[in-house]
Amino acid sequence: MIKRKREPLMIRLFRNCRTPNLQKMPVFLKIAFSKGILLLGLMAGVISCSGRNIHPELKEDSGILLRQWTLSLGEDKSILDHGMDYSNPVVIENTLVFGTRSAGLVSIYPSLNQQRWVLPIQGGVVSELTVEKGSVYFCGGDGFLYSVNLENGRVNWRYDLRNPIASRPVISGGRLFVTTTDDTVYAFDAGTGKWLWHYRRRSSPAATIRAASAPLVDGTEVLTGLSDGFLVALSVSDGQLKWERKLHHGTKFTDVDASPILESGVVYLPSYDGALYALKRQGAEILWRFDAGGSKTVQLEDQRLFLPSSDGNVYALQKNSAKLLWKFELDHGTPTGLVLTDKYVVVGSSFQYLYVLDKETGKGLYRFNIGYGSGFSGTPAYDKASGSLYFLSGAGNLYSFTLPREQKSKPLSTAVPAAATVR
Repeated sequence: MIKRKREPLMIRLFRNCRTPNLQKMPVFLKIAFSKGILLLGLMAGVISCSGRNIHPELKEDSGILLRQWTLSLGEDKSILDHGMDYSNPVVIENTLVFGTRSAGLVSIYPSLNQQRWVLPIQGGVVSELTVEKGSVYFCGGDGFLYSVNLENGRVNWRYDLRNPIASRPVISGGRLFVTTTDDTVYAFDAGTGKWLWHYRRRSSPAATIRAASAPLVDGTEVLTGLSDGFLVALSVSDGQLKWERKLHHGTKFTDVDASPILESGVVYLPSYDGALYALKRQGAEILWRFDAGGSKTVQLEDQRLFLPSSDGNVYALQKNSAKLLWKFELDHGTPTGLVLTDKYVVVGSSFQYLYVLDKETGKGLYRFNIGYGSGFSGTPAYDKASGSLYFLSGAGNLYSFTLPREQKSKPLSTAVPAAATVR
């Protein structure tokens, strides 16, 4: 008799799981979150379990999304052993650059079956990447902010932030802005790495998510969210506080760790108090709030907002009124970064699945199973001209897909990179 391999205990416990209701969390768990102990639990959505297979009708052979190859970047570990990979793949002409906790910063030629270079980083890459004028900027697990030459992988400069978790760097007007989890906002010369100023918030919330909001630069002000529940505006030139706006109202988790976006004089900003806010750019008056789970991102297209929420749903809203257009509930786990194409919303789950949704109706069209114990993390890359998609998993694997129905040219990555496996 063939004996079935038993799944690891942690996988069996956390299968079909979802992010908890943060406001109803017991005190001992809130304390653990405040010390960063349960960050993985939050990101992977592995605290409260539903045990449901909500969408058994979704198949892998729909023809909507085709997998090309999978590139393994280290040992085959689950996210429970490995930790989430927060970096995002970035397509630059005929190359792809991405970062992981295990391999560091990696650049490949997807179509030529060739690796360009690898830059090992102690602690790996722990933020999303920003590419600007031939350099890639990111934060490492060693606490340093990096600028790296895209052509050869050599370090242009680095700066010790003394913090292992920081936001995606943002560049505007030759200056680089970044926020760390201790509520410090830094400004540097993007070309030289020279420190220009920093703003430190003296706050100590009872519990925090241990993440950081990527700043938004608008004119003479830098806007960023902080762990005490405030949206602040700082002077671009010297970091002086211009104004602040309190968003939370009596909630236990106050963090504003998402990246604000600006459109037509309105700032859209998710918060871990369980709401998405729309505020006037001038005066910061709250226009509306939409109650959902916490989120680290929101995307805007035309008159619609697309919100992947920690309550296990993807929402589509009217941007002016927050009217709910549709909602899609994941089988389990929480939605991570999403891609908007002409017809589809492609969204990764923190635990097991990748989904393709109809952008107009929210109907599920397809799901791809990468197996228990792993999930997708960070923001995926989408090459619109070729229809190629690149997702990084929490276990450190890079997946390449194509959307044949939207393909307009030869895919960037028809060949399988060296060391990749086709599964």
